[in-house]
Amino acid sequence: MTWHLADGLIIGVAIPAALFLFVRAVYLRYRLMRACAPAPDPISEHGTRLKEALTIFLGQKKLFQDFKPGIMHAFIFWGFCVLSLRTITMFGMAFYGFNFYLPGLGPETFAGKSFSLLKDAAVAIVTLMVIFAMARRYVLKVPRLLNTPSALFVLLMILGLMLTDMLFEAGLRGGPSLAFAGHAAFLLHCLGILVFLVYLPAGKHMHILTSLFNVYLRPLHRSGRLTRLPLEDDSLETFGAPNIEDLTWKDVLDLYTCTECGRCTDMCPASHTNKKLSPRDVITRQKRFLVDEEAPRLLSGDKKREPEKEMVPDVIAAQEVWDCTTCQACEQACPLNISHVQRINSMRRSEVLMKGKFTAELKRVFKGLQTNSNPWGMGAGKRLEWAKGMDIPLLEKNPGAEYLLYLGCNAAFDDRAQKVSRSLAGLLKEQGVSFAVLGEGEACCGETARRLGEEAVGQTLIKANIELFNGLKVKKIITPCPHCYNTFKNEYPDFGGNYEVKHHSQLIAELMGSGRLKLEGGSGGRAVIHDSCYLGRVNSVYQPSRDILKGTGLEIVEHEKSGEYGFCCGAGGGRFWLEEAEPRINHARVKQLLETKPSIIATSCPYCLKMLADGLKDLGTADVEVRDLVEIVSGVATAAPG
Repeated sequence: MTWHLADGLIIGVAIPAALFLFVRAVYLRYRLMRACAPAPDPISEHGTRLKEALTIFLGQKKLFQDFKPGIMHAFIFWGFCVLSLRTITMFGMAFYGFNFYLPGLGPETFAGKSFSLLKDAAVAIVTLMVIFAMARRYVLKVPRLLNTPSALFVLLMILGLMLTDMLFEAGLRGGPSLAFAGHAAFLLHCLGILVFLVYLPAGKHMHILTSLFNVYLRPLHRSGRLTRLPLEDDSLETFGAPNIEDLTWKDVLDLYTCTECGRCTDMCPASHTNKKLSPRDVITRQKRFLVDEEAPRLLSGDKKREPEKEMVPDVIAAQEVWDCTTCQACEQACPLNISHVQRINSMRRSEVLMKGKFTAELKRVFKGLQTNSNPWGMGAGKRLEWAKGMDIPLLEKNPGAEYLLYLGCNAAFDDRAQKVSRSLAGLLKEQGVSFAVLGEGEACCGETARRLGEEAVGQTLIKANIELFNGLKVKKIITPCPHCYNTFKNEYPDFGGNYEVKHHSQLIAELMGSGRLKLEGGSGGRAVIHDSCYLGRVNSVYQPSRDILKGTGLEIVEHEKSGEYGFCCGAGGGRFWLEEAEPRINHARVKQLLETKPSIIATSCPYCLKMLADGLKDLGTADVEVRDLVEIVSGVATAAPG
């Protein structure tokens, strides 16, 4: 093929125009991000961040959670990494002729020949993967995929780029007979790249630019650790996110990075049970609202200009905000580590703290927390009713106890959970573990209030507890509640409370591992494990439950939705205190677990215990029982020697 000056002139006009439009669009989004609130956490631990960014962005690690589409996307991504060099070469040819090649990659060099083979393979693989992607959308019609015009446009464009590359290559190698077709393909390919460049910032493919930064800059903790609101700061004008600019710049980067793949919504228990909440839809609506509606106001420089719409209910319905169980299944599923839960909690905070908009149910919960330091509203005198006749030591009278046994509100007041408390305390006494309780002095850890947006009450409880714990010289805490465990472990340090925290499953597993706790073996049965979201997905504590059950004589089975892919019981995020429309999340979870044909559902959370037991009762399943791990162990444990 011969090269003509006209090619360079055409591309020479198109390139500056495309670059101008691209840079303008990207800069607009950058300015919008900067116009939002600062991110609360400093950027540190760069080595950890870099490693994670490389494995998730370049290695496409999280995509393989859903293997087939993961393979498809990974090969498209890696193929385009190879083809990026091809693109640079072709634009070089536009100005320097068809004999232009990148240094060292000429057709006569070994590297050039190797790259040519790799490039051809990449084109073939990307073509096949795009056809597979189109089949998933338009033939198989995978429910989580949005069959929008933009999705079809991008797929056809990628397919077109691959075909024009093939035809251009044929023109280079095929002589005069293919010269014209090859030349036309070259121009179409280059112009197609420029069109895609202009389109890129406006759609979901903005993630090509932002995903590496988003993964690198994400909070190193999961959203199980809520950020602390500086309530003592008198200059603070807003709490949470009543308006779009009250989202942090990192929240906005999340919006730009969303690929709209639907994995978050597909894993969400609220979405699974036909609730209004869809994590993907929340992101896409916030993004469009920011870019399409609020950009003029935010970029005007007039800080006094009031927004015409509030985040809730104008953009996001109030019910969506309250549907969330904060189980973090959405974040586990997201291939680019987008933080959904913090944004939802920010909206809850603004609804509660600024607008006072919450249900009568929550009014009772908040009143109970304020007046009696527990969401049940029970008097302090009832805190130790679970321990009648057990001679449980009080910490103030036993200051030398190694552990504070912190039961938590459910384990103290709920009839079913009280049985777990008795089993746990009894086991600890039998094994000679040095522990004591607070008794009537125990108050809520603050988790319920904070997850429901009542940050002021939550912080009051936290600060009071820390003062009490430090006054009693508490160093180590045992708790049967994963929510208390997460709060003590991950949130109390933000307020100056630093303790060694163990969930009771961890301590029991340690006792078994050391040979101190011996099990005689039970009567048999088939147990399926239900992992608490706040113990498992949030804190990655999975193995103790399994190690414990191995020694009990039970046959252990796992549902496909277990471990990091576990399905929520429906109680998290304060949902335990709210009515739920049918179909109920706990019913959905019980039906899943019953598929394994168990005789026992084993769990290690008082919330899960209650929700699953209620689910079994509602569904009329009398031949299966829900038991906490410590109840199972207590039935087969032997007393510690001596």
